[in-house]
Amino acid sequence: MTYEIKLSGAEQDDGKIDLQRLILLAQSITDIAKSALQIRLLGISTERGRTSDKISKALKIKLADLKKGSTILELECESFSETLKGEQGNFFKPQILEELPNQTPVALVIESFRDALNYKEDANHLDKALLKKLKNFERIIVSKDEQITFANQGSSPELNLTKKDFQKIQVLEESIPEPQEIIINGVVDELKYSKLRVTIATKEGIINGILSDEFEPENISKYWGKNLTIAGTAYYQPSGKMSFLYIERLYEPSEADKYFSKPSRKETVEQQIQRQQKQLKQNNHLSEIVGQWPGDESIEEILNALD
Repeated sequence: MTYEIKLSGAEQDDGKIDLQRLILLAQSITDIAKSALQIRLLGISTERGRTSDKISKALKIKLADLKKGSTILELECESFSETLKGEQGNFFKPQILEELPNQTPVALVIESFRDALNYKEDANHLDKALLKKLKNFERIIVSKDEQITFANQGSSPELNLTKKDFQKIQVLEESIPEPQEIIINGVVDELKYSKLRVTIATKEGIINGILSDEFEPENISKYWGKNLTIAGTAYYQPSGKMSFLYIERLYEPSEADKYFSKPSRKETVEQQIQRQQKQLKQNNHLSEIVGQWPGDESIEEILNALD
């Protein structure tokens, strides 16, 4: 599939592009595409370890041409229906498997920007680390008058990005709660699709969890169906809802543990954005911190664990 990226409005946009700027543009697009694919396959955008050959191939984007009329880069990439045959996605969200085959790496980049700029509370393809990468794309824009346009031969609406759009992305990124350690009570259920991923039934509802590498999957069976005290690190969506709990400890609760059964309350995303917009006007920006997902397992190891 063919896409065009048009850089217009700056003196540098004369049908040519500096190699350093091209490298930065290519790296930014690739990083966003990779994180967007990660969050759809695994529920989180960050990854540690080596990327599998299959994922690397699926994310391949080629520069096919460089045109004049400002500076226009023509990109080519394949759909995931061709490059990810047989892969399973985030089983907490099985509808992803229906949507992903029709998409491409560049399509995920465009969709991620649209989701961030037109944020809705039910958005589930964004997290703190991915929003940080979207914000960093601002480095490609060299002046306040420049615009970067993503287009797909008229088959989908153009995406236009200017300097002011990235302030909105920054506010959204900063509004996401930082990962925090929590302790809850709940029943851990085994899922057939993965040895590492579980669901936790609590009084407040279902929580998605992933077992740390401290646990041997074959030794976890003794915990299934029991009411347990669960300690770990919670990671959040832009809405403030918990996305995942990275489980570090499991043990049968005592009477003293009962008060641990409720996750901490959070501001709504609207409250956080309003608060931070006031701070931005006062030039008192929050520090930019990338949420990191703990654990050393690579995407290849996780995908291989999927049945």
